[in-house]
Amino acid sequence: MALPVIGTRRMSKEQYERVLPSLRDALLSAQSRLQKDKDFSLAVIVTGFPTAGRSEIVNQFLEWLDPKHIRVHAFEKMRKQARSWPPMWRYWNTLPARGEIAIYFMGWYEDFILPALFSPKKAGKHEQRVIERIRQLERMLPADRVRILKLHLTVSSRTQRQRITSLRSSKLTRWRVTREDRWLVKHHDEVARVTKRCLKATHTKDNPWHVVDGTDPQRRSFAAGNLLLGELDQGFKAATRAPARHHWPEDRQSAAVQLDSRRAGIADAASFQTRPLAGEVDDDAYKVELERLQGRFALLTRRSEFQKRGAVFAFEGMDAAGKGGAIRRLTAALDARQYNVIPVSAPNPDELAHPYLWRFWRHVPDRGEIAIFDRSWYGRVLVERVRDLTAEADWQRAYDEIKEFELQLAEHRIVVHKFWLAVSKQEQLSRFKERDEDKLKRFKVDPEDWANRRFFDGYATAARQMIQRTHTDYAPWTVIEADDKKYARLKVLRTVCEAIERALG
Repeated sequence: MALPVIGTRRMSKEQYERVLPSLRDALLSAQSRLQKDKDFSLAVIVTGFPTAGRSEIVNQFLEWLDPKHIRVHAFEKMRKQARSWPPMWRYWNTLPARGEIAIYFMGWYEDFILPALFSPKKAGKHEQRVIERIRQLERMLPADRVRILKLHLTVSSRTQRQRITSLRSSKLTRWRVTREDRWLVKHHDEVARVTKRCLKATHTKDNPWHVVDGTDPQRRSFAAGNLLLGELDQGFKAATRAPARHHWPEDRQSAAVQLDSRRAGIADAASFQTRPLAGEVDDDAYKVELERLQGRFALLTRRSEFQKRGAVFAFEGMDAAGKGGAIRRLTAALDARQYNVIPVSAPNPDELAHPYLWRFWRHVPDRGEIAIFDRSWYGRVLVERVRDLTAEADWQRAYDEIKEFELQLAEHRIVVHKFWLAVSKQEQLSRFKERDEDKLKRFKVDPEDWANRRFFDGYATAARQMIQRTHTDYAPWTVIEADDKKYARLKVLRTVCEAIERALG
């Protein structure tokens, strides 16, 4: 079924000039409220046929509103550069913070439309996956308080040709018609078929497409302005209806997590193996094996095949489990220009103003590079869950969102491997005391670390469910027995080498 077209009736200039001031006043008031309350952000997608008024609509939005709080993104110049990262990387990196508006020419829809037009045979194999990726993104963003307004501007083939001819007939306006525009006008019917297929596949109740007739400039502008105002008003209403957060008393946290895990059929968290079955590693054997594995790792990352890939290694575990020590043994084998270690702590105000995964997408590595996360995106289903920092609905949906994030990395030929360093309560306590007594290590333990020990069992149970629900072929977990630091470091290195070797074949 075809989507309804808005703005088909003509509007005289007199009518337009009469109603425009009140529309602009309402838009400015809504933008001011958005900046003040910061309850949500707005991403505006603008697609459409050449000469239908895409640029004109965007320019009018910038004229009607305060442009300091609006960013406009067109990705033509980034397309070649962006091939070094997964397709969604460029969109995640440009998402607006709460209180802000971002306008995208085509946005993530260019990943569907452009390949379907210019390389249809190749695009056909991946079309369904692109649709799934778009749908998943448009489910996730509103849940993280990014509203989406999707505008498609349409005109008839005849109107297109007339406008293109008129623009090209004058030296003053000829520059407005690009080579791509001419191709799109020539192939109007094919463009219309592809666009219709795209809109139909991605039109949903929560994120609908609004098709605006671009024939009459006044009616087009008035319709687009009202759609923008309506989306902002809906955002304010949704923020008012948002349910209050539930805060559990601290002494109920661990019990609640354990109860949830029993309902899910998860074994007791204490069954994590923390000591190697083969016994502790002696110093001499450790030094020899460490040197051998670091050399193996270094040579793997220098292979030409690896330069066409990349790697992401995520480290999770209890405080004092040895994540930092294991990471240092990895980086000691690498050129400092080849890797980036990202320590993850509580989000700062800028990170809190964006969707949850935004700060991790920013650190996705380039081809041939390695990103090592000292704690990661799994904080949402660990600390935020156990300490009741996030609503249950948010951490429950995070499992699927995380798997989608990791799948997009893997599809881009990035090696993804995750480590849970399992340490016993007794060993953790011993390490805490040792660090407190060592002047050079006392910075590693703070009051928050001691407080977290009360939730040890809750963390372990949440970790077990996390591993169970997010262990995949493309982004597997490895549990490291971390009571013996030397054994843990060697196992991490060995696992990393094996993961890269499997990827390179």
